[in-house]
Amino acid sequence: MNESSEFWCRDTTNANANFHKQEEKELLSHSSFTLISLTFALVATAVITIYGSLYVLLHYTQDANEPPPISTSLPFIGTVIQLSRKKTKFYIELRNKHDLPIYTLRLPGARLCVVNSLALIPAVQRQYKDLAFPPLEAMGAMSVCGSSKTANDILNTNINGDEGDWGYSMTFYKTIHKPLAPGPELDAMNRVMAQKVAASVDGIKGERSVRLFDFIKREIAMATTESVYGPQNPFKDPVVADGFWKFQPGVMILLMGLFPSIFARESLQAREYMAKAFNKYFKNGGHDEGSALIKARFNHSTEHKIPVDDIARFEVGNTIGLLSNTSPSAFWMAYHLYSDPAVLEDCRQELAKVISEEMTTMMSGEIVKIRTLDMSRVKVDCPILLSTLQEVLRVHSTGISARMVMKDYMLDGKYLLKKGSTVMIPGPVQHTSASSWGPNVEVFDHRRFLPENKRHNPISFRGFGGGTTLCPGRHFASTEILAFTALLILRFDIAPVDGKWVHLTTNNVAMWETSAAPDEDIAVRISPRTGEELGIKWRVLVSDSDKAMPLSAEDL
Repeated sequence: MNESSEFWCRDTTNANANFHKQEEKELLSHSSFTLISLTFALVATAVITIYGSLYVLLHYTQDANEPPPISTSLPFIGTVIQLSRKKTKFYIELRNKHDLPIYTLRLPGARLCVVNSLALIPAVQRQYKDLAFPPLEAMGAMSVCGSSKTANDILNTNINGDEGDWGYSMTFYKTIHKPLAPGPELDAMNRVMAQKVAASVDGIKGERSVRLFDFIKREIAMATTESVYGPQNPFKDPVVADGFWKFQPGVMILLMGLFPSIFARESLQAREYMAKAFNKYFKNGGHDEGSALIKARFNHSTEHKIPVDDIARFEVGNTIGLLSNTSPSAFWMAYHLYSDPAVLEDCRQELAKVISEEMTTMMSGEIVKIRTLDMSRVKVDCPILLSTLQEVLRVHSTGISARMVMKDYMLDGKYLLKKGSTVMIPGPVQHTSASSWGPNVEVFDHRRFLPENKRHNPISFRGFGGGTTLCPGRHFASTEILAFTALLILRFDIAPVDGKWVHLTTNNVAMWETSAAPDEDIAVRISPRTGEELGIKWRVLVSDSDKAMPLSAEDL
């Protein structure tokens, strides 16, 4: 075979090989395309089937007499996603979009009946047996505190008073009402708090820079816990004091039971350390030197045979009520006072009228001027300051009143609430209602709650909840916030380090919290006011008072 023939054979062989390779590629490509198409078709069919099934399930299991259901783009699951992303803002969004008096949100395994109508709120609150709070509270306490089976069984005994007004849960609020109601026992607690607040403010020497929320939450925490727990206050241990702020972020995971040992490990560790500290506190008789409130709580628990280890755990849970809401509210009070010169000037002028001055000779022979701020007078004679606090609560409260439906119940003769459902009254829905607050509902108006301006329905203010879930500590918390911020604005100027007050967001607030902390802190410079003489002494008094501040519809 000559050279040209060999070349022709090699060329033909190569051509055939290339042809077969190309054919294999095309077959492979075609097979891949077919597989992808088939997979896409199967996934699409599955999605459509799941969506259709959920949609049918939603409507098939919804009684025609129930509050109308509002469905997201993906029934059941979409609601969970929206709530986790938007928190209480989701309820406002649905109110604005659908304008329903009451509606149903369906979650996997749960029904939420959300009340928008002001007229339906009293109807819900009156039915405190059929639409009950104690079962929800007990479940929350057991999940968050990690209590024993012995304690849990005691909590669950006659939990809703079906057998009469006896048992731990049914008598708890009656027990703590007296020490928290306006009167001698609350005044005694307020006096200790006022002394600690005054000492805290006295500790600000000269000019200093701080992160405002961090500064306020720590000062409020010490004043609060000192007044409640007394000389053996566990929060004097810095690890306990810091532990609360590590425990708090994990509360939602503890409530939901979402693998807390994995997702809330730091929170669990902090809870256990705090529980041990409170265990030591009670076993050493620390409560005997504490306030009437802590004595009442301890005695109530021991009378119902709650073990001391569990009393300590429940007290860890009680610190949530003491600290998690007061601190953010005090922060927002300071923020609005100092960021708006008009608000600051109004409140300073009002406070100046209730301050008394006297000259006194100290034991050293030094003659000093003493200025006295009587909080009982502030509560009565400073309506602008009180109105500012109420507006802070209107604008920044995120609380949701919740009730468990104990049996099928026809609300207002119109809406069927099925047993096992949860009725929810989101405070922000009422606080952002133009029909209740007028066209300037989105504006912070520090004079909104002045008696001469009061046009709103008292039920529309949910800063402290309402009905049987009305916050029992509202008078103590309000007095503390007023005392702390009053002393601040009388004695100090506060300005941002970068020279400008910025808008602060609250997107990270947890669903269980009733007052939103800022997402980011703000660096400020605190300096004594011009004219504050060196050597001047300040004191805060709480004279005897059984007059309640008009904080909620129930106080009016």
